[in-house]
Amino acid sequence: MRDTHLHGLINWLVLFCLNTFGRNVAIWKAFRNRTSAKILDIGFGRYSSLSQVIKTQKFYAIGLDIFEPNVRASNRRGIYHGVICGDVRALPIKDKQFDLVVLIEVLEHLNKEDGQKALSELERVSREAILLTTPIRKCPHHDYYGNPHEEHRYVWSLEELKASGFAIRGKGIRGLTVGDKWWRSPPIYFRPLQYIIYMVGTAFSYFLPTIAPSVIAWKYLDR
Repeated sequence: MRDTHLHGLINWLVLFCLNTFGRNVAIWKAFRNRTSAKILDIGFGRYSSLSQVIKTQKFYAIGLDIFEPNVRASNRRGIYHGVICGDVRALPIKDKQFDLVVLIEVLEHLNKEDGQKALSELERVSREAILLTTPIRKCPHHDYYGNPHEEHRYVWSLEELKASGFAIRGKGIRGLTVGDKWWRSPPIYFRPLQYIIYMVGTAFSYFLPTIAPSVIAWKYLDR
């Protein structure tokens, strides 16, 4: 199974989760039928895990990443209406330009001080809401594909995220997710089954984030 096929599977699983047990999540209910919503996807990496959502929901989406090769690759794929090379700690975007700002598995790549700067920037450029996912336990992550920004530098706790005003839901089950030995050991063709198990695990950890390795968090901004 090629890397591109695997990421295509992830995209479909994300959309499937949103439209099944995630269909009543407040943030998804608020945006899923708004085809005119302006979305900023920050830190999309080598492949955007939101590409199928963007395509299916017909959102107006802009992507931003700090690593220029990722920006060039995404531009060739045509996922977004536009792509920007920029730093989440100092976004090259005017105030209140987007309805929803999304930060998928990015916050942990910043130290705490820079993470706080990033969250302030998200609030600055968003009109309505912020959505992010991030690990809540240590998970070693280093320089992949020549990207110096891949290292994990700080893991936010549930308490810190809640103190910053985020609503929290769990994602996955500890011990059965990316970064664990169970995930890395089998051949790659077992990966689809692993993602299905991960999805089922999310159904259990959704309302009990303490058993999850990572979380989905969102925050509505004052209108």
